[in-house]
Amino acid sequence: MTSENRIEQQLQEARRELEAAEQGLAAGTEAARVRYARALHEADIAERRAQRQARESLRHQRSWRLAAG
Repeated sequence: MTSENRIEQQLQEARRELEAAEQGLAAGTEAARVRYARALHEADIAERRAQRQARESLRHQRSWRLAAG
């Protein structure tokens, strides 16, 4: 599995967990709020990691075009 695939998979898992945690908020328990906060934090980290990977991939492609051009 490439790092891009792994990062994308982590992002999708974080989004699914966040969605499940949002639905769990209806319970109104402290555990539900903690789960939501943690899921939100993890989703934010995964999103940033995916954005950084996309920027690095684009930068790498540009550098190869300059070297080949």
